[in-house]
Amino acid sequence: MIPSDGRTAGIDAFTRAWTRVVTGQTVLRHSREEVYALLERFARRLAEALHAEPFAAAPGRQLGADLVAAGIATPELLGGTTMLIGRRFLADVRMLRPDARARLDELLGAVATGFTGALIDQTVAAQEALRRAELAKRTLTVRTHTVPRNRDALLRQLGDALEGHPRRRLGLCLINLDRFRTVNESLGYRSGDQVLGTVAHRLDRLARTAGHFAAHLDNDTFVLLVADTTGPDEVTKAADEALAAIAHTFPINNGYNLPIGASVGVVEQAAADTDPAALLGAAEQALAWAKRERRGHWMVYDPERAAEESARHALSAEMPDALTRGEFVVEYQPLVDLATGHLAGAEALVRWRHPVHGVIMPGRFIDLAEHTGLIVPLGEDVLRRACVQAAAWHAADPDRPMFVSVNVAEAQLRRPGLPAMVRAILDETGLPEGLLHLEVTENVLLDPEGLGTLDDLARMGVRISLDDFGTGNCRLAEISNLPVHTIKIAGCFAGYLKGRHAADGPDHTVLTAMIKLGRDLGLAVTVEGIETEAQRRRLLELGCDTGQGYHLGRPAPAEHITERLTTS
Repeated sequence: MIPSDGRTAGIDAFTRAWTRVVTGQTVLRHSREEVYALLERFARRLAEALHAEPFAAAPGRQLGADLVAAGIATPELLGGTTMLIGRRFLADVRMLRPDARARLDELLGAVATGFTGALIDQTVAAQEALRRAELAKRTLTVRTHTVPRNRDALLRQLGDALEGHPRRRLGLCLINLDRFRTVNESLGYRSGDQVLGTVAHRLDRLARTAGHFAAHLDNDTFVLLVADTTGPDEVTKAADEALAAIAHTFPINNGYNLPIGASVGVVEQAAADTDPAALLGAAEQALAWAKRERRGHWMVYDPERAAEESARHALSAEMPDALTRGEFVVEYQPLVDLATGHLAGAEALVRWRHPVHGVIMPGRFIDLAEHTGLIVPLGEDVLRRACVQAAAWHAADPDRPMFVSVNVAEAQLRRPGLPAMVRAILDETGLPEGLLHLEVTENVLLDPEGLGTLDDLARMGVRISLDDFGTGNCRLAEISNLPVHTIKIAGCFAGYLKGRHAADGPDHTVLTAMIKLGRDLGLAVTVEGIETEAQRRRLLELGCDTGQGYHLGRPAPAEHITERLTTS
């Protein structure tokens, strides 16, 4: 145990840092002083749990739930909190015992579990409150004798259809009206009820004619059960017929003919392969795809896609703990001076060393990090590690400056504190500003807020690279006015230099024009995807400065770059 005064000072220092993280990432209903007081109590509870004998992780779960209850309830705040605790809490509270890190990791895992559970409960409670408020405001009764059925009736019908018929095949069309909420909000609930009644009547008429079963599941959701199918085509035909029936305009009480559309999730399976809840769940997932990707049309359930999405959701849930445990690592891919063959720099590339799935490449988790908000703490972690490493390379050979290039996501650029964070990391590591290159995509340059942040970084002396140039939406006429120092031409264009007619084809002309544009604007030019010596030579002839690709070096741990620097 440490002296209470030492622990108090450490908790005060930690709480001040925690307060900066929380107040810098969200707007809370509390003043900064109130946030500090709240977090100080939480920090003391964490310290007590860490030092408790016998040790137990349960207080961590309660702490996670209390964070949500206090309004500290976003994935970004959880990521920033767990990262801060993992990085400095043990030092601040001066806990030096050998099992301190293991205890803290277990507590942080429990914090994430309690946080996630409380956030889910909070969301469910809010949805239920909204549902009850709507029901209190109005009692929705579609006054029609045609479809007096509900979800329970459908599940019973499905159970009867599946029971004892393992060779039978069934299909579902789950139908949801597009933008129905706007009908209620703009024309009133009475008009909405009229629309629902008309949809129910049309679908019931279709079902009776075709021998299907129709049900009204929810406010704006209906279903057709197609029994004894011969394959998916029969069910998609029913979906087309349902869309056609709904597509007619709807006369409502003020004499206005209202156009209404719908989206449909389709599933068709053998009885032996499913059960009522699973069949309906598959249709719901297909409907979600249709609403997201093909609104106004149908989409068929794909079990392989569903399994992949389920795996992605599982990875998403694991990411906060993985960040705390240090499972994300950084590798470096050489950026080579095409004229000399020497290393000009290295791009920092993050990988996830998953304890079960092995090394996971960024293509599988970066978008998940962006979706959950964890891209902000993850990006900061990668940036700090890259700067530490680049500073070490620079210290080893100051006369041979080598830059490090780090990707920055759109969500990071939107954070108002990014320039200050970059400044702090540069000061902390001692890396010269010009040896840090930040890579952004063309799409970022269409965002005025992101452009302002890039201006601040460029004025600081940090170099800005336009990544994947040629594949985005940037208008060429505006490039000269952007805070950009380098264009990094996408690897697909280097592929134009392969093949018998590469030297005179139209694709070669496009690549040549992009390199010339960069040179004429006074920008450095890098080309990705160099796989052969012939490509390297030709790009050098065209005026390209640096190159990147497997021919010049694959991504590898930092030690490989260090070894290459010492032997070249």
